[in-house]
Amino acid sequence: MNKKLHKITATAVLSAMIFVLTFLVHFPAPSGYVHMGDAILYVASLMLGSPWGIIAGALGEGLADAAGGYAAYAPATAIIKALMALPFLYVRKKKRTFFSASSVIASIISGVINVIGYFAADMIISRAYAFVDVFGNVIQSIASVVIFAIIAFTLDKSKIMDKIGIQ
Repeated sequence: MNKKLHKITATAVLSAMIFVLTFLVHFPAPSGYVHMGDAILYVASLMLGSPWGIIAGALGEGLADAAGGYAAYAPATAIIKALMALPFLYVRKKKRTFFSASSVIASIISGVINVIGYFAADMIISRAYAFVDVFGNVIQSIASVVIFAIIAFTLDKSKIMDKIGIQ
């Protein structure tokens, strides 16, 4: 298969997974909900690299906001999620695994980007909600680190990178 077509197809599939695991599979938390979309964004970034991992995260999570009644946040979400993918692109250049100290540190950095990004967005969109939303975003970010670590460890044990042929 054409390499570019393979990347585009994988990006579409991972965008859809991110959308579903954000929009449909989530659990209530203070000032929002906890979802698995960020963890899959991290996996997509490691698997696909740039710009494809960035596109998968921004598109999947941005569409989840638009479909979930948070359309005002969709542009901010797309930007925040694109920024959250960046630490993983650096890790991807150094390692060809999902689970490593570097990838866990990248997930923590991405969590900080998440909290700061949504605080900034809230200051623009709904100033009164900005401080309330911080706690929920911290919970989401911590949950994403844990979920990512479990998924990453499992993917490495399955040797998925060797099986799917994405470089």
